[in-house]
Amino acid sequence: MTIITNEVIDKLRSDTKKLFDIYDEFGLVKSAKQKSEDISGLLEVVIAKFIDGAVAPKKDKEPDILLHTKDNIIVVEIKTTNGESWRGGTFSKRPGYYIFVSWKLDEFNYPSFYIAGIDLKEEDWKSSNSDNYYATTYSKKELYLNKDKVTTYVGSLVGKQGKRLTIKVNYS
Repeated sequence: MTIITNEVIDKLRSDTKKLFDIYDEFGLVKSAKQKSEDISGLLEVVIAKFIDGAVAPKKDKEPDILLHTKDNIIVVEIKTTNGESWRGGTFSKRPGYYIFVSWKLDEFNYPSFYIAGIDLKEEDWKSSNSDNYYATTYSKKELYLNKDKVTTYVGSLVGKQGKRLTIKVNYS
């Protein structure tokens, strides 16, 4: 599936830098979670703008992107983190194509990304073991172990097997 192109990545990178520069200019302090939500929102807008057939409904109960193809409509969810594990609530359990974004910034607000996509079903998500925390998770380990099903758009995952599997996220 062609949903993350070089044009999409370049625009996401420039829009993210602009937005975070504005935060700095106005002295706004945002948490990593808030910045992740902003990057996710920017990616929705960029995909809807540059990918034929892509629509971003912008409603919490709707998928992030509905990709209208010749034959059907593909549900696309975007999960963004500043770490190496992605969380999702109730709607993460819907089957569809998931785009996982991990990001980091340099000292000039220039973002680097790891972006990958994979088809998932409800049972692919790991449920929380806590009675007080509802979110499901999908980690870099699951992506690495399912690498034959993953499309990597930017960056990479590198695994090293020693006494245990160690996985490193490389950003581009």
